[in-house]
Amino acid sequence: MDRKTLLRNIGEKLRNIRDSLKLERFQMADRIGAYRTSYYRYEIGETSPQLTSLYRLGLSDNISMDWLILNRGPMRFKDIQATAEPPKETVPPIALERDVKELLLHMEKSPLLRHEILLMFYKFKEDHKEIEQ
Repeated sequence: MDRKTLLRNIGEKLRNIRDSLKLERFQMADRIGAYRTSYYRYEIGETSPQLTSLYRLGLSDNISMDWLILNRGPMRFKDIQATAEPPKETVPPIALERDVKELLLHMEKSPLLRHEILLMFYKFKEDHKEIEQ
């Protein structure tokens, strides 16, 4: 898809969103933090919305960026959640000690820490094969 077609498709979808919200162009521009003239240019497919405008649109109105940009799935996140399949198998929560919870939290925040700990774990497994069942 070329740039012009992409911009036109996004513009049409922005118009659909605005119509579904029953807003005027100037109200939609204010809602996403864009200048009114800029928003008009988004809708006619002349320019693309700024990232912050797209962020506000997704956040305030649950608009899926997959739908808006890639034309995949439903318009709104709540529709995605409603159609999502429930998990096939639920794993009961494991009671973790406080220090283990803290370690996991830090590992989520720091990929480097996660990598280092996994390296140490794999080395430990290699050195202590007799422990494995």
